[in-house]
Formats: sequence, C-alpha cells, structure tokens
Amino acid sequence: MIYDHFFSAALARLHEERRYRVFADLEPIAGRFPHAICPNDHLGMGQHPKVIGAMVETATRMGAGAGGASGGRAAEAGQKIGVR
Repeated sequence: MIYDHFFSAALARLHEERRYRVFADLEPIAGRFPHAICPNDHLGMGQHPKVIGAMVETATRMGAGAGGASGGRAAEAGQKIGVR
C-alpha cells in the first residue's frame, strides 16, 4: 500500500487547521542570546567557561562522537573522567 496520499492529506489538514509546527532555526552563540535553546540548561552552565573547558579537555583526551555508549563503555568513560 502506498501511503503518500494519506500523509499528504494529513499534512494538508494540519496546515489548514494552523497546527503544523515550525521550529525556529536558532544558532546559539556563546555569551549571546539565546542563552539556552535546550530547556535543560536553566542556569546557562552550558556556556560557562569552566564547563566548556572541561568538555574540550575530555573530547581531546577521549574523542568525540555519538557512538560507543553500548556495552558499558559510557559507564567506563564516566569512571575515567571522574565527576567533581
């Protein structure tokens, strides 16, 4: 079964009802508005110089990437980094 017509009609309805969500394309710049695009950064710590420095140091030491969290590697990395 081809669903193109079904999804096209559903999207058209959302547009007609003005319920189609469009997200603002914001690019955060350190130290400038918007301070927090992520709702978890309530205190703006994602832009604190010590936090940024720790992230750079850790990425330099351990690498950066989305992979490697399976098989307990994330817990192992957390032990190597140490929580202060």
